Amino acid sequence: MKKISNALLLMLLLCVFPKAYASIQPVNQVDPEKETIYEVYDATTKKWTAAKLDRNPEANGGDENFWNIVNSQMMYPDRAQRAKLEGDVILTMTISEKGQLVELQVKQEVGGGCEEEAFNAIKVAATNRFVPAMLDGKPVKVRYDVSINFSMK
Repeated sequence: MKKISNALLLMLLLCVFPKAYASIQPVNQVDPEKETIYEVYDATTKKWTAAKLDRNPEANGGDENFWNIVNSQMMYPDRAQRAKLEGDVILTMTISEKGQLVELQVKQEVGGGCEEEAFNAIKVAATNRFVPAMLDGKPVKVRYDVSINFSMK
């Protein structure tokens, strides 16, 4: 009898409190026709310029591993679920010449705590560092956008 009541309680909890997860993908994977735009920082002019890199920055362990870590850190915030908020949080990542995530900014919000969730997940995954971007055979500081989609479907 106790096993049946535990099973019924579990089923009731799953129906009343369905778990929603965030799905994540880099901006360029949202629209496969659109290529990621990398901007390179020029310390002499103190300006960012779009550039075609010799090598894009890559997370140590590979980008797939990076996104798996981000995904494992993500939970759909309760406030966003209750308000039925969905959409893309877009973050701008800045990777130094040494492969460190040196800046992370929210470019587009969804609300309900989604920005904080995305921000924190990226920070955790970025502790493994990156292989820096290369331009003309030299490591360069770059920034680019990534998108984290929050959907309750």
